[in-house]
Amino acid sequence: MKSFFEDPNMLLGLPLLVIGAIGAIVAVATLAAPQPALVGAPPARRHGAHPGPLEYVQIGAVLAMLTAIEVAVYYVNIQQGLFITILLALSATKFAFVVLWFMHLRFDSRLFSTMFIGGFALAASVFVVVLATLGGNLV
Repeated sequence: MKSFFEDPNMLLGLPLLVIGAIGAIVAVATLAAPQPALVGAPPARRHGAHPGPLEYVQIGAVLAMLTAIEVAVYYVNIQQGLFITILLALSATKFAFVVLWFMHLRFDSRLFSTMFIGGFALAASVFVVVLATLGGNLV
């Protein structure tokens, strides 16, 4: 077995771990920072208001958890069709979270969200059909 510094996978994972830790520190520091109050501004409505820093960190945690599940699924020995189905479903879920929260479609008209997610579903369906037709062994 190679030592830590001889294994290229370990050397690649260490910088990524450091970058992730720095990102977590910045996110937590953002939560602790006082929010500026706008003089004369009416109180914010929570129903249609955009999310605060805490909600962004929560969505980030959900996305990190989904990514961890994807990585775990990669190492589980399962049938190829099920493997691809699980990864496509997880990636579609992550796509929806990013589009709805980070691109603020959740707070716009429902028509925009429906068209964006519907377009992704259509593209994914065409992708699966073309790969199955060309012998991608998806079915």
